[in-house]
Amino acid sequence: MGRECLPSAPSSEGMDRRVREVLDLLEAQWPQQLRTRDLAATVNLGTSRLAHLVKESTQLSIRDRIRHRRIAEAAHLLVTTHQRISEICYSVGFSDVSNFNHAFRRELGVSPGEYRERERAREETSPADPVRLDEA
Repeated sequence: MGRECLPSAPSSEGMDRRVREVLDLLEAQWPQQLRTRDLAATVNLGTSRLAHLVKESTQLSIRDRIRHRRIAEAAHLLVTTHQRISEICYSVGFSDVSNFNHAFRRELGVSPGEYRERERAREETSPADPVRLDEA
């Protein structure tokens, strides 16, 4: 729940080792403010070359991949915690609540508040405990 918006990780088979290294860095450091030029420097590539290789290998730009990961984590936190939306926004790496709300709605089709309400209502309607035959 919540993490379904991030496309599955591409197979590393046949993938450029530098792209794999950058994807691993993105996964480990997604909450931080990451810049493509810094990522490119870590794998000794130019910024535009790295951007091209990542998009070619994953069908997502570096920026989109980071945003997808942040939205996925936010969706998870919206359902599993009672944190305020603004707290979640900042904890997943967005620096502006309005930007976060817009990105969330664009990604999942509903606002963060609507998502939280919908997912919690869904959890309440699904049986938490299976009915035991001796109680029926």
